[in-house]
Amino acid sequence: MSVVTPVEVLAVLGPVSAVVVHEMVRNRVSVAELREALRRLRHGEMDDFQSYAGLDKRTRRVVDLVGAAEHPDARP
Repeated sequence: MSVVTPVEVLAVLGPVSAVVVHEMVRNRVSVAELREALRRLRHGEMDDFQSYAGLDKRTRRVVDLVGAAEHPDARP
């Protein structure tokens, strides 16, 4: 599993906060994890709290970061 680079984060998410990019790299997120979190959010899978709560801590963190990037008014 290769660690995502800042360029890959920006390629997947578009222009986002430097904090989101830094946290993705710092947490050693893979491109697959990043894309999976984005898919879950865009398909409404995280709208149900039990679905979100059922994720492991690492996946929840990635989902939170992607959610913050998708909705800049939200905080990770």
